[in-house]
Amino acid sequence: KKLTPGEQNLSEKIFLFNQIPDACTTCAEPFDKKDKGMAASWKVVIREELQQVRLFCPTCINKAKEAINASQTNLDTIAQSTS
Repeated sequence: KKLTPGEQNLSEKIFLFNQIPDACTTCAEPFDKKDKGMAASWKVVIREELQQVRLFCPTCINKAKEAINASQTNLDTIAQSTS
């Protein structure tokens, strides 16, 4: 049976969902797929074009946000000093 475009899209998303790693992509902290608290606080990043699934724990997410904020602050400081 040939799948409709909607069925094909759903099939691809289910395939990618099944590719979720068992640990944080950055720090390797284990992830329990049955733990609702973990499911709510961890972040999944899916790059469909590469069929790549990455998983990030709350600690790594916060570190990334802090790094982004620090970079933005540095850019703002540089922009103000050149004005």
